[in-house]
Formats: sequence, structure tokens, C-alpha cells
Amino acid sequence: MGSCRLENGNVQHLRDHGIEPHEAEEYFSHPFFYIKDHHRFDDVYLLDGRTNRGRRLRLVFQDKGNGIARILTGWDLSPKKNR
Repeated sequence: MGSCRLENGNVQHLRDHGIEPHEAEEYFSHPFFYIKDHHRFDDVYLLDGRTNRGRRLRLVFQDKGNGIARILTGWDLSPKKNR
């Protein structure tokens, strides 16, 4: 992924989950793991990674093509998934 995009509704949705936009954007500069989310549309993925401060999150994003990801929502990973 080259860059990510946050739309106003998505920014508020992330903030409702205690995630600031810069934290979500930091994900793409660290090693991460992602898989296709089979419960949503074909171009939606689940991403597990970390912020610059080491906060472990799961993000849901849409692959918009051309190296652009649209972040839809996210939440903190549970301690079991933090390993």
C-alpha cells in the first residue's frame, strides 16, 4: 500500500473507538499482517499492526487500487491477539 485515505465519517468512527487518524496512518509504515474480510465486500481487508508508539490495533480497510487504502474502522487488539 502506498498511502491511505480517511473520509470525515471514517475519522469520527475511528475516534469513537479511541483511534486518532495519525495512528491509523502510521500502520502503513510498519510491518503488518492483513487478510481478506469474507464478511464484507471483495475489496475489504482486516489489518493487524502497530502504531509508532507500539499500540496494537486491527483496522478494516478497503483497497481502492493504485496503492491507496481507505480506512473504514478499527479497534484495539485484545491481549491474546497482541502476541
